[in-house]
Amino acid sequence: MLQSHVIIFNIQILQQGTQPQTLMTGIKRYYPNWFVFWTVGAKAQSTKKIAILAGTDVTLNCSFKKPEHVPLKKITVEWGMMVDKETIKHLVYTFQNESAKVHREGSRVDQTGLLQGNASLRLFNMTVADEGLYRCRVIITPNTYKVSSQLEVSARPSVSLPETAMVMEGEERTLMCDITGFYPENLAVTWLIQNGSRVARGSMARGAISRDVCTGMAVPNPDGTYSVSSHITVQASAVGSGGAMYICHIEHRSYPDGKYSKSILLTVQGGKPTHHSINPGFNAVTLMVVTSLVSVLLVFSVIGGAMVFYRYFYTGVFCCAGTKACTPCRMVNTEVAW
Repeated sequence: MLQSHVIIFNIQILQQGTQPQTLMTGIKRYYPNWFVFWTVGAKAQSTKKIAILAGTDVTLNCSFKKPEHVPLKKITVEWGMMVDKETIKHLVYTFQNESAKVHREGSRVDQTGLLQGNASLRLFNMTVADEGLYRCRVIITPNTYKVSSQLEVSARPSVSLPETAMVMEGEERTLMCDITGFYPENLAVTWLIQNGSRVARGSMARGAISRDVCTGMAVPNPDGTYSVSSHITVQASAVGSGGAMYICHIEHRSYPDGKYSKSILLTVQGGKPTHHSINPGFNAVTLMVVTSLVSVLLVFSVIGGAMVFYRYFYTGVFCCAGTKACTPCRMVNTEVAW
C-alpha cells in the first residue's frame, strides 16, 4: 500500500503572469502520492487614496478573483473602518450567508456584482466623521482577498465678507472676514490689496500678527467642522481717493487649487465737520434750555388763563338792588342788573 504524505506550500508570486497551477503540476510530477495544499501570498498592495467633499457620495473599489461555480452563499464580505491595516475600528458593511447587514447608514454593496468578483462599497452623504482608512475583506474559503482605501473628506468653508464698505475721512474702519464650516482645521488666512502686495498674514496658531491684523483660533462646531474670523483695521489715510480693494485670501485643501479669495472695496466718505455742521453736544444743551423755557411759558399761560376765566365768570361790578352805589358782588346769574 502506498504511503500518503501531506505537504503545504506557500507560493509567493513575484513575477506577473506566474500561475500557481503551473507550479503545482511540477510538484505533483515528482510527488504523485502527496496531497498538496497551496496558499497564495500576494504582494502587499499600496493603499489607494481618495479625496472627496463632505455631502457627496463615493465608491470604494474592491475587486477579487471569484472561482467558477461558487454560489453567493459561499462568499463573505466585510467592510470596516480601520485603526491600521489589521485592526478594525468599527464595521461598515457585512455580507454573509446571502444576508447583508448595514452598520453605517447609507452603505451598500451590489450583490449581483459579487458573482462577478466586485465587492465595491458605495457610501452616501459623506461627513467629516467618515474620513479614515477602509478595508475590504472577501472570504471564499480557503482564499481571502484584502483591499485598503484611505478616504480623505474635506468640508469647504463658507466665507462672509461685504462687497463694499466706507470709512470717514480721518477715521479708521475694521473689515471682518468670517470663515465657517471647514475641515480639516488647518487653514491659512492672508490679507492682500488689489495690486497683490501683502498687508499681513494671519496664522491659526498666533493671535495678533500686527497692529492692524488679527486672526483668531479655530473654533470647533458641533458637526466636526471649524470656524474662524480674521479682521484688518484700515486707516482712512491709507485708502486712495478712488478707494482700495482688500482681499481675504484663504488656503485650504478643500478648494480645487487649494486657494480662494474674496474681496471688499473700501472707500473714503466725506470729511471733517464744517462750520455749517451742528455740534451734537451743543444740540443737547440747546434742547434742554428750550424745553425748560417752553415748560415755564406753558405754566404761566395756564395760570393766566385760569385767572381770566375766574374774573370773567365768577365776579362782576354792578349796582345791588335797593342801593344807589355800584359795588362788586358775586355773580349769581349770567345777566347783570343795573
